[in-house]
Amino acid sequence: MNIFSRSWSLFKSSWSIVRSEPSLLWFPLLSALLVIVVSAILFALLGSIVAFNPGLQQTIAAATQSAGQEEGGSLLLSAVGLALLFLYYLIMGGIATYFATAMAGAALRRLDGHDTSFGEGIGIANRRLGTILGFSAIAATVGVLLSLLRNNRNGGNAAGAILAAIGGLAWNVATFLVVPVIADRQISPIDAIKTSAALLRKTWGEQLIGSGGLGGVFGVASLAVILLFGGLAVLAIDVTLLFWTLVAVGILLLIVLGVLSSTLGGIYKAAVYRYAAQQQVAPQFDAALIQGAFRAKGAAA
Repeated sequence: MNIFSRSWSLFKSSWSIVRSEPSLLWFPLLSALLVIVVSAILFALLGSIVAFNPGLQQTIAAATQSAGQEEGGSLLLSAVGLALLFLYYLIMGGIATYFATAMAGAALRRLDGHDTSFGEGIGIANRRLGTILGFSAIAATVGVLLSLLRNNRNGGNAAGAILAAIGGLAWNVATFLVVPVIADRQISPIDAIKTSAALLRKTWGEQLIGSGGLGGVFGVASLAVILLFGGLAVLAIDVTLLFWTLVAVGILLLIVLGVLSSTLGGIYKAAVYRYAAQQQVAPQFDAALIQGAFRAKGAAA
């Protein structure tokens, strides 16, 4: 099966789950909205603290100036910056993982043939809240360390960027199935990561290809929307109302595509995890697509 037909088949199979349970769409939508709102609040709060505190402004200015003059002049500023970065990653990652876990839990219920709902997914995430927070803290720590590598000032920027890219890829691969693992099991954050990595080691990484195939479908669709509505907006730039209408419709379509991409990708991960954990292919999916993700290493392609 070529990449296009595989991607289209995965799209149709995952979409059939969404059609039978539309409430799954609410999880990524609410996650995105909450991330935007909380980010705006945090940045506004931080900006207000700095704006209404002249002493803090002077401290930041002095630390910034000394950073270019001496090696350790901005040590305090760097420490505060890293602490804020960790806090931001923790909050944003916690929100994303919470709703992703809720969606994975509801999707697994649906793949098992049970009726489910938005409330049931939220209930599953609530019962896994400790693991979600623990995993988010680990992910935030990894994010800060990768950021340090990318922004290394000691003459190793290129090497640091390469190491950060390799480390980021390894982390994404190892945690690819961590969300459905958390949704399905009462497990610690460390054990969830170990389980996800162990499932990946059993395979040739076909599930990553499948996820990339779904991403490719939505990538092409998003590019088409940008080109179409961007081109029409340029042509209508002298007609203010029409211009902003086209821009608004284009942005709305991109949001819809983003929500669909996140939902279908989460459903696919849940289906692959279900097969890995139970050796059962969900009836909504082509058995060859899921079983092909778990060929024994060394088997013929």
